Amino acid sequence: MKRIFEHPSEPLTGKKYWRSLGQLSDTPEFRGWLEREFPQGAAEMQSGDVSRRNFLKLMGASTALAGLGLTACRRPVMHLVPFTKGVEWSIPGKPLFFTTARATRRGYLPLVATTHDGRPTKIDGNPLHPVSKGASDSLSQSSILDLYDPDRAKKITREGVAVDEAAFVKALDEAVQGAGDGSGLAFLLQEDNSPTRQRLIGLIGKKFPKATWAVYEPLGPVTDDTSFGQGLEAVPQFDKADVILALDSDFLGNDGDLSTVRGFSARRKVTGPDSKMNRLYVVENRYTVTGGMSDHRLRVPASQVGAFALALAAQIGATTSNAALQDIAKTIASPATKFDGDWVKYCAEDLVAAKGKSLVVVGSRQPAAVQALVAAINGALGNIGKTITGRKTTTAPTVSIGNLATLITDKKVQTLFIVGGNPVYNAPADLDWATLQKSVPTVIRLGQEIDETSTLSKWNVPLAHYLEFWGDGRAVDGSYVSVQPMILPLFGAWSELDLLAKVAGLPKPQGPELIQDTFKEIAKPADFVTAWAKFLHDGFLADSASKAENLTFNGSAAAGFIK
Repeated sequence: MKRIFEHPSEPLTGKKYWRSLGQLSDTPEFRGWLEREFPQGAAEMQSGDVSRRNFLKLMGASTALAGLGLTACRRPVMHLVPFTKGVEWSIPGKPLFFTTARATRRGYLPLVATTHDGRPTKIDGNPLHPVSKGASDSLSQSSILDLYDPDRAKKITREGVAVDEAAFVKALDEAVQGAGDGSGLAFLLQEDNSPTRQRLIGLIGKKFPKATWAVYEPLGPVTDDTSFGQGLEAVPQFDKADVILALDSDFLGNDGDLSTVRGFSARRKVTGPDSKMNRLYVVENRYTVTGGMSDHRLRVPASQVGAFALALAAQIGATTSNAALQDIAKTIASPATKFDGDWVKYCAEDLVAAKGKSLVVVGSRQPAAVQALVAAINGALGNIGKTITGRKTTTAPTVSIGNLATLITDKKVQTLFIVGGNPVYNAPADLDWATLQKSVPTVIRLGQEIDETSTLSKWNVPLAHYLEFWGDGRAVDGSYVSVQPMILPLFGAWSELDLLAKVAGLPKPQGPELIQDTFKEIAKPADFVTAWAKFLHDGFLADSASKAENLTFNGSAAAGFIK
């Protein structure tokens, strides 16, 4: 509360201080203004007894009388508690900046977090990283709001009743100790390319070789492993393409990243008489950011995108005389849906005219057969190795949520760990995940909110925000990036790495020790202290980006898969 200071009364003798030149001159105009401005107090001012103390008395009495009728509007009393321990290097009111990264669908996005007095307040891109270059996206800008979300899960609960962390740790240890070879253990995770997570999964796999690992994303990518082989993914190079066709792919919006936007935008600029803008065709079922930037746009149902790709393949196959593409187009029955013949014809001609400098991309939501068909189209256009390069994938093999549902139905899962996500709400309806989850004896769920999945779980543990724990990941270009915490977990939250470490038999990490062990394996530094400090300062490991891999299109395998 504020302290009320007792001011000394004005002396009767000595200097008299005036408040304005008008009061000093005491002209008739000043007297008239005084009576008009303060008609109730003019007599008091004219009497000469206008001391500061008397003025404060009058104002205080007026305020007190006014407060008699406003007692219900009183501000609640709050006692402020100062820092008992100051934040390192912190100066009140001055920001501190730390590098970190946020997991996205295509990889970790390098960021810089601004903190004031130990509290993160702003998120920006990491200017040192070649992918970010100081830029960020709207989701990263707003992600800091999730940290202070009042709807976050705040307590560890057992069947809806709050318990302390010691009770949960005890129950977790008992579940792990009785797991045997892990045949009754199952993990349902979200997509993440963290090397530390992969290392912990490997340790758990050695300890529980029969444990089941499943990854589920409601809008996650459907992978095509037949066109280019296992462990390789195709990476489009938008900055090298003169003509681009996007099939249900919002690569300038939710389906892309900063590098795709930057690469496409670089070819939209005219810098001289020799500059040539790219041309964009879009086929989609809804209006997207990419559709808004297109030169030509065709709206079709999402279920008919594959049929459009088949019609386009037949046109390109006939124009290029590509045997593999012609064989695929002849084998598959012609779609019942008819498209604008001129649209398909001119789009195909434009792509063929830019052979080797064209690009066809398809959304990750489309079936694997459609993706294989698009790969065959790019092969016929000579884009493989030119506007499409390869990159190795680092994720471990997992099963689908459908396979996990079959194991639960067969009563082969006794303990289920669910990290993030909300499968009760967004799992495929034919699985009836709510009923399946109820049949599992022990369900341990890490989630940021109390939702449909947490209410049907035996244990619910608050999931830490990415600004609350140590972590690591791979950026879009494959470089190794750091995830630094800006603040201790607000509600005693656990991260995914905390849980996996406990299951692996390691103590719950209190600092960056798990990440440091992974960093040593990847960087192999001669001077760990110096290399670790640079890693945290820059936010990424220099020269750790993935090297471009040669892609070889397997036409026969893709054709067999499509058929």
